[in-house]
Amino acid sequence: MSKRSLSHKYHFVFGITSIFTVVFALQNSDIVTVSFLFWKLEVSRVILILAVLLVGFMLGYIFHSIRKR
Repeated sequence: MSKRSLSHKYHFVFGITSIFTVVFALQNSDIVTVSFLFWKLEVSRVILILAVLLVGFMLGYIFHSIRKR
């Protein structure tokens, strides 16, 4: 498989994952309490889901670029 078609495959998977995540997040708009060590934060579940997704994509990109070297 060529690099170009592999790149298109990754973009397609990224797009589909993003669409499903946004739909899922919008259907879960309740306020939740996030506790970490001694911090407590009340935040919309939509914001929490999208933030965790963004962090996951960023970590995946960083690890992929490190592994590529």
